[in-house]
Amino acid sequence: MAQQTPNTLKSKALSDLGAGKLPQALKKAQLGIKKFPKDSDYQAIAGFVLTEMERYKQAVPHFAAASRMKPDEAQFVENLANALMQTGQIPRALSYAEHKLQQFPGNKELTRVIDEIQLKGQNWRLIIDHASQKLATDPDNADLLASRARAYGQIGYAQHCSEDISRAYELAPENEDIAIRKAVDLHQTGDKGGSRLVLQTVLDANPASAAALYQMSMIANEKQSEQLANAIEIAISHSDHSDSLLEFAKANVTLTRDGLSAALPKFARANAAQHDTNPYNFALEEKKQSDICNLFSADGPVVAADHDGAAKPIFVIGQPRSGTTLMELMLSSIPGVAGCGELMLGADLAQPFLDSGDPFDAKSASEFAQEFRRLMPPIPNGTTAFVDKMPHNYQWMGFLLTAFPDARVINMMRDPRDVGLSKWIRRFPEPGLRYASNLQAIAHSATLYRRYMAHWDKLFGNRILTVSYENLVADPETHSKSIAAFCGLDWDVQMIHPEQNTKQVLTASVDQVRKKISTGSIGGWRDVADHIQPLLEGLDPALWPEYTFD
Repeated sequence: MAQQTPNTLKSKALSDLGAGKLPQALKKAQLGIKKFPKDSDYQAIAGFVLTEMERYKQAVPHFAAASRMKPDEAQFVENLANALMQTGQIPRALSYAEHKLQQFPGNKELTRVIDEIQLKGQNWRLIIDHASQKLATDPDNADLLASRARAYGQIGYAQHCSEDISRAYELAPENEDIAIRKAVDLHQTGDKGGSRLVLQTVLDANPASAAALYQMSMIANEKQSEQLANAIEIAISHSDHSDSLLEFAKANVTLTRDGLSAALPKFARANAAQHDTNPYNFALEEKKQSDICNLFSADGPVVAADHDGAAKPIFVIGQPRSGTTLMELMLSSIPGVAGCGELMLGADLAQPFLDSGDPFDAKSASEFAQEFRRLMPPIPNGTTAFVDKMPHNYQWMGFLLTAFPDARVINMMRDPRDVGLSKWIRRFPEPGLRYASNLQAIAHSATLYRRYMAHWDKLFGNRILTVSYENLVADPETHSKSIAAFCGLDWDVQMIHPEQNTKQVLTASVDQVRKKISTGSIGGWRDVADHIQPLLEGLDPALWPEYTFD
């Protein structure tokens, strides 16, 4: 009998795998591991077969072994990251995938794993639980504190986030990642000077730090941008791949120094680098909208949860960059109204119904409301209303308004051309905003937004107030009084001075809302129309009767 070689046994294992003969393929892969222990392919084949059999936990050690044997093999890394995620080892999966993404920049599978983890608030809660358990016996572990801080920030626990990152920075100011997170935290609370000082210490130690250069570009004035531009160019010249962080940093300093027209080609390059590894799925978003709206048909029965008597929810929705942060700060300036930032709970709690297609009946709605309140950030005693300003809750209005019969919705509407331009010149790496790095996708998402709102207006029109951003900033007092009345709140003069609100701002609007209300950004798209033609051509004027389309 001819002696079996590594390649012949491997071919047989792969043949069985291709034919769907999984037990036979696994048996041959396990034999190969014994006979040829230095051949990493057998470990990978065993792991892949076990994955196909949905035995993810058993697949993990095989992928780990393959990756150890060939650390430069991207596929082995991808397989391990995915298996860790599938087995619920979320903290380990996220940490591993993000670490390996530095080794394999632009890797789409690693980006997908990170993307999938970040989309779910439950995953961030798992990270919080994991870090908290470890911190109970190791309270001065700066890495764990930083990890928990990040997770707290993602689910809206702003104060907890700040406390953890401040403590982590005290313990390990030399840690680059922790220092950058501290700088971001300072920026979000309005302390640009403090943020700049922290970032400068990072750049003194590592002049090529892409994250520090990007963050510095966000807060640099014209003179500082001149100095920063050279450092960014040097970092780009030393990078062996297209780094979207550095490209956005370059675009930001060009914007500050030379104006929008000069910066837009650079923003196009930065967005292209980002979109390549995290593309928008047009068909998937179309299907999602259809599935959600079908769960809440205008011809279906009207159901509602019982009113629970707790603080009234106010959902501020709209396209990102349409004024949702401004509206939250206006509302939370009223005594007794708590601003909760952008909560992930609407999507988190609704997704199981979307996946299963089960009806969202009165019992489900009551349980939804109870779980929402249990998981939301703590609000002060005596709070009469809270604000959730997650813009994309416009997708989940059916669930939220059924669960909370006393809730009110402020729908911020702004010219989609100004909204699109504003997205285009900001970096949005979050998975729920992958459309923001492609002009056609920005237009498509705007179309879906109007379709969603047309559907919800038919079902819940008396509980939704659409507010024109342009009218609001032109006459904030008149419109803020109408908004307060609609929400059942007593108007307060502080509503027209949101720049005085000291609430931490975790969104891209952090700098704009620290200034007085202004009409300065209205119609800005006209001056650069030639640069954003795919966006302009993708918008359907019939969906935007409030605005003039030439």
